[in-house]
Amino acid sequence: MPIRFDPPRLTLTPELRWMLLRAFGPVGAPFATPFEPAAALALARRFEVSARIAARHGRLALAGELGAEAAAGFARDRVAATAVGLRLLGMTRHLAELAEPLGLPLVFLKFVALEAAGLEVVGSRGACDVDVLVPAARAAELEAALLAAGCRSSGMPEAEHQLPALQHPSGGSLEVHLLMLGVRPEGKDSARFEALERQGLLQPLAELPGRCSVPAPEAQAAHVLVHGLGQHGYWPASYSLLKMVADLIDLSGPGGSGLTARAFSWVERDVSVEEADAVRKLCALLARGVDPAAWEGGPEELLLRHILAGRLDPAYAEALRLGLFRPQPSDRPPGFQLLYRIRGALFLSKAQIDAIYGRPSHPLGYLGRRLARPFDLLVRLGRYGARSRRLGR
Repeated sequence: MPIRFDPPRLTLTPELRWMLLRAFGPVGAPFATPFEPAAALALARRFEVSARIAARHGRLALAGELGAEAAAGFARDRVAATAVGLRLLGMTRHLAELAEPLGLPLVFLKFVALEAAGLEVVGSRGACDVDVLVPAARAAELEAALLAAGCRSSGMPEAEHQLPALQHPSGGSLEVHLLMLGVRPEGKDSARFEALERQGLLQPLAELPGRCSVPAPEAQAAHVLVHGLGQHGYWPASYSLLKMVADLIDLSGPGGSGLTARAFSWVERDVSVEEADAVRKLCALLARGVDPAAWEGGPEELLLRHILAGRLDPAYAEALRLGLFRPQPSDRPPGFQLLYRIRGALFLSKAQIDAIYGRPSHPLGYLGRRLARPFDLLVRLGRYGARSRRLGR
């Protein structure tokens, strides 16, 4: 299966090239092309890598290159990311303390797993929730303990791979996962706790109470890859794919050597061999600091254009939304996948209505929104289709 995306050509401005070099390339590498510091900061914020740039280079070096004002903006983003990261780590310990007397094993994913792997993502990577995988048969038990401890429902619906998100009293979000969607170390189904344990893919966290662990780096890399391209490839507004690139570079070390053939095989149902290879080459080039302006085409250049255009080209971003009808990571039969997605798009919870349309001024407004939703979807799909035709995609 070839790469699923067909992005437009983009002008790689000096600000974009600087952002990529400073986010991923060697620290201290020169950049001789003149650029606008404020525009570079705005781009780094749009792609959610400003805190990473600040953490990698430091305020003094950035001030020498950008001036004091832009460097202060990067520094503020790092401070904000640090505050959120420390809050999430506090939630992680609270969760572990709740699970310990229950004898409930926890596997922390994503942000917490990256930090536990020694990558020091606090202050360099944005995050908004704590993701934890538990044995599916005991997920309701953990949810009940969290609600009793003061957490409350977010009002968002459950998903195939997780229970409805919870809001922690400290203000962060908690997501209780039933499986690592799209990561298939045993060949068929997405990995549950038991499969990770059988395959020796869990690493214990001695610093937390109870039975806490994280996936092995290879499993984390597979999860990052399928979460980025498989789940969010068509939805660039919901997840910056440069975060996927950053996580994979950090997990893999210089040159992307940790993106192993075994990790690729675990996600091959949802990420093609060609796409996985493009990601590996993209990570390797960016980590070496190769200026994208000098790239000579190839799948890695196409993938970079997709990542950038998804947040810079509104027409392309709208055309991508037709990905609702394309296969996405799931353990359900293909026909049921589409039915569940259409049902989820049509029938919204109150929290979803608030997020999409804003809170109605009267309770009856929710009924009106639900009745109007099918017609609104038809209008949106028509617009997305028109965008796609104009782009020739």
